[in-house]
Amino acid sequence: MTTAVSPHRRVARVAALAMIALAMVVLTNAAVALATQGEEPVGTLSGEALITAGENLYGSQCVMCHGANGRGGELGPSLIGQGAASIDFVIRTGRMPLADAGDRPVHTEQKLTDEERRALVAFVPTLSPEGQRGPEIPEINDLSSASLTVGLELFTSNCAACHGPTAAGIAVGRRDVSSNLNIADPVEIAEAIRVGPGVMPVFGEEVIDADELDAIVAWVVHLREREAPGGLAVGRSGPVSEGVVVWLLGIGGLLSIIYLLGDRSGHEHTDLVDASGNPLDVDLLDRGIAVADARTGPGATPTTEADPT
Repeated sequence: MTTAVSPHRRVARVAALAMIALAMVVLTNAAVALATQGEEPVGTLSGEALITAGENLYGSQCVMCHGANGRGGELGPSLIGQGAASIDFVIRTGRMPLADAGDRPVHTEQKLTDEERRALVAFVPTLSPEGQRGPEIPEINDLSSASLTVGLELFTSNCAACHGPTAAGIAVGRRDVSSNLNIADPVEIAEAIRVGPGVMPVFGEEVIDADELDAIVAWVVHLREREAPGGLAVGRSGPVSEGVVVWLLGIGGLLSIIYLLGDRSGHEHTDLVDASGNPLDVDLLDRGIAVADARTGPGATPTTEADPT
């Protein structure tokens, strides 16, 4: 025997369940607000608070490949000895973090926010003992006061062999291709000089001082901003490849003109007329000339004329 539930009681139960669900949502939001009360955004953090935020990010973004203590493993290299400049460089250029450990790090858009980058830059160097950490992020001064002449000389002697005369990047052996500096900002260029990413050598302050560093950065920036003297930059890929393009286009154009002129002349005939002004049959003349050539040409059978006497 079952007891029927009245419609009014059913509506009351549904209303009660809805009130309970609403109360749970309100209590959850209140708990979250209390838990995060007093926390500052990463962008406003500094000192130990910024390092702690970086440690939390490291645990979610980096620890799987580089290990809890930063000593690396099968999936990623050790971070011991890395300084702020190298960490900032790989994050700023989008080389890290990788979506897959097997991916090749390449220059792309930055994946983390600027605040997250600051936090990781503050934390990761602390994994290394003091005195064994890499260089700090170089300070870029006013590039308008830097010497372009010095920058050109230093770039030519230290950088052009790998990055090309126009800093567009070239192959340097095996799978390594130097970066296109035309898409790098001044800080990235300066950081790369100091830390030597990939196969690039390291240029410390004992090799290139701060003023010379500014000069190189200023020259690279000047390369991408100056006008092309020839009117067409052709990707600023250098004189050899640009010359090849010009030769291919020029010679290709000349050959096309020669072909068109020759084809056109082959279909045009000059009208021939006899002494009376009547047109001559060109095909008949061609056959007559061919017969004459056959009779008088090499190998032709000589004919004997009859003696009139």
